[in-house]
Amino acid sequence: MKRRMMNQSGFTLVELIVVLVILAILSAILVPQLLGYIDRAKKEQYMLEAKNCMTATQTEVTELYAHDSVVGINDESLVGNNPYGDVSWLGKPEAKKILETADADPYMLIVGMGDYETFKNTDLHKAYTVYFVAYWPDKEKDPIFFNGSTWVSEYPWKSSGANTFVVNGEEIKLQFYFIDAPRTNMSANWNELKGYLGVS
Repeated sequence: MKRRMMNQSGFTLVELIVVLVILAILSAILVPQLLGYIDRAKKEQYMLEAKNCMTATQTEVTELYAHDSVVGINDESLVGNNPYGDVSWLGKPEAKKILETADADPYMLIVGMGDYETFKNTDLHKAYTVYFVAYWPDKEKDPIFFNGSTWVSEYPWKSSGANTFVVNGEEIKLQFYFIDAPRTNMSANWNELKGYLGVS
């Protein structure tokens, strides 16, 4: 009987402790890297959603252009409550189509295109081109922005006044469209976004 027990193989307490120490060291090394991969994947997901929203918006306004529809303030019901005349597409068919096409539900989505009234007689294409995107995925995540050429994490522009921004070296007066936002008051939405970012 003793002989049979001596022949049985097994782990000693020291061997088990060594294995546990090795596992603890590996987890201490691998867990932060894994969390980093998860964070990067989430950021990439938000970036993809933002790009999809921009593409869907550009597609929608191109379709409006093809049908000779005016994207500017052609309907007083679209004008938001602010001194700059931002356009509210909140709940409008255009916004629903954009969000559905992009398969996104952001906390806030604002796009800027050339101001229709400014460019209708000179360069109408600018009124149908997306130059600015503010994509805020949810209230706990940082917003990201398209500045006319690339995506950035900081608010990209300081306005020279009256919604005139420098885009790729050219001053362009922009018209802002609220595609998705928590409030119907456009100024309140801007104030929340700029307050979150700490810009004036």
